[in-house]
Amino acid sequence: MRARGFTLVEILVALLLMGIMTALGYGTYRQARISAQRTAESQQRTHEIEFGLRIIAQDLAQTVPRPVRQPLGSGRLPALRSGAGAATLLDVTRAGWSNTAGAPRGTLQRVSYRLDHETLKRSYLPVLDATLNVQPIERDLLTRVKSIRFRFLDQNRNWSDEWPAPGLNADQAIFARPTAVEIQVDFKDWGAVRRLIEVAG
Repeated sequence: MRARGFTLVEILVALLLMGIMTALGYGTYRQARISAQRTAESQQRTHEIEFGLRIIAQDLAQTVPRPVRQPLGSGRLPALRSGAGAATLLDVTRAGWSNTAGAPRGTLQRVSYRLDHETLKRSYLPVLDATLNVQPIERDLLTRVKSIRFRFLDQNRNWSDEWPAPGLNADQAIFARPTAVEIQVDFKDWGAVRRLIEVAG
């Protein structure tokens, strides 16, 4: 009795079915990879925004009434400064600068924020009373930022878009701290995110 082999039509049908199954399997695999990549990107973005806002909140919550010397001239800059006329969005002297390396320095730090091409940048000075030769150390904190706004609550529970608040005399202004600060960041992908931070002391 002669063994019967596969006909050409049967082989072609089998190849066609295998091709269809492979295409379906690859489509499912590709969709799963795209979904996993989007999830990872979303988690990374969420972490970036949460971390960035936490850093800003810590800087503001630990504000101390320590003005700094101007790099050029004999005047002093307020402990916290924001609003019209400032080169940066926010400048603040904060406490709690960790010193795990045991370097010979204090725990106060001068921090500044500026918005540069949809990137919020945070910088700090290695010394409080800097000279023109001292260069700030800067890092990107938040990306895809359309705008950022700070509002300050004074002791009389009045909100102001700038600090020092209008009405303070020169001696008060350089030491004054708000009671609370409201931050609103408008992201290109997340929309508006708002935080309210209580300032210690």
